[in-house]
Amino acid sequence: MLTSEIVEETNKGCFVNKQTLRQLVTAITVLPLLLFTGSVVAHHANSAYDRTKEISITGTVTKWQFINPHSGIWLDVEESPDNTLEWSGEFQGTLDLYRHFQWNKNTFKRGDIVTLIGYPARNGSATISTRKVVFANGQEINVRGAPD
Repeated sequence: MLTSEIVEETNKGCFVNKQTLRQLVTAITVLPLLLFTGSVVAHHANSAYDRTKEISITGTVTKWQFINPHSGIWLDVEESPDNTLEWSGEFQGTLDLYRHFQWNKNTFKRGDIVTLIGYPARNGSATISTRKVVFANGQEINVRGAPD
């Protein structure tokens, strides 16, 4: 049914003019595109992390989420004998981690000791964009580069 047909049919029972209907159709079409485009651009921004600094944290795994769009790990990091701070590490999505490194939901277990190397959050929070993981056995994996 064409827009003009809708207007004619609608005008029989209520008051809708062509301009109002055209604006409504445009809004319904354009608004979702604008909302989706904004979230895609925002999602892929790396501005949350300071890529001019690299830090290393070692701690005990408390949680591992093998989920999209980003996998995550939480560590209890001992700052001093009396103080433990919870850190979170962000990874890329599950497809890259599985395809390149065969990681899955069981890669890290609660109680594992690991070291994360990467970029700290710009806002000073205990969050790191993980670039490398060093396991307790000394195995080091660069998670931001595909193996040869």
